Amino acid sequence: MHSDTDELKIPSKIRPFDGARVQRVKPVVDDQGDFSGEHRLVTVVGSREVEVRYVETSGEFQVVEADEVRELTRSELKDLAKALLRYQQSVPWDDGEAGKVLLGLNEAIFPTRLDGFAPRSVSDLGRVILVAGTAGGEAVDVVLDAVTGELSLLLSREGRGTKKRAPTTQEAHDLHHALRPLVEGRPATRKVLLLTVVVEAARRRASH
Repeated sequence: MHSDTDELKIPSKIRPFDGARVQRVKPVVDDQGDFSGEHRLVTVVGSREVEVRYVETSGEFQVVEADEVRELTRSELKDLAKALLRYQQSVPWDDGEAGKVLLGLNEAIFPTRLDGFAPRSVSDLGRVILVAGTAGGEAVDVVLDAVTGELSLLLSREGRGTKKRAPTTQEAHDLHHALRPLVEGRPATRKVLLLTVVVEAARRRASH
């Protein structure tokens, strides 16, 4: 028999990386011994060893489960960041690779807000369309490869130089909504046509 209270119980949300333990962080190298742009975190979740991939160029964190690759959720990223901090505090050396991954985790957890993106200039550089602008007081340039359709962000932050990476789904969504009013119902000038191409690329990335 089940009581009414049993029937009304709602299972708590599963957080697979809550309490995870990071064993090691290693950069992946190619056949020539050069850094491939990817890090791998070997973690222990419960009694299982789980490998997490950090793709530096896109800012994505991925885990392979049952032969399926999926991106980590925001709550999982937060739990992984806590685990990585515990790892850093436990090792008797300054692990620079772990520091890079932790920076990537923070950027994934707290992405750049582009809902207030304001373009300063739009340039046609042949293969590349460059939209230079600002968001939240920071310089943010949007780069679109017109051949591959690849959308990238150039983020300039004080003391950290400039980093180029693919926008997150949320960033692309914000960018799409920030730029769309600048092209809808506007005369088809060269600037508007270029922005329209970028708006469409952001829309595709947001629905990726």
